[in-house]
Amino acid sequence: MRLFIMRIHVYAKLKDYFSPEFELETFAHNTDELKRCLLDINGQAGQLLDSCRFAVEEGFIDNEYKLKENDTVIIIPPSSGG
Repeated sequence: MRLFIMRIHVYAKLKDYFSPEFELETFAHNTDELKRCLLDINGQAGQLLDSCRFAVEEGFIDNEYKLKENDTVIIIPPSSGG
């Protein structure tokens, strides 16, 4: 596996656990691996990360999507409102 850099953007409640935008050097190639990397940064975000949706430039992604170097990953927690 090769270490690469991706940009991460988080929103809403996730800003309590991470900077709103940051770069991450990682071996992560899917969302599950990315979640594990993020938990290494802040383990208290685990429950919230489990309920988040992930997106890249192409739109929302699932764990089947293969993350690539220089991807910008957007992590969106669940929200409620009227």
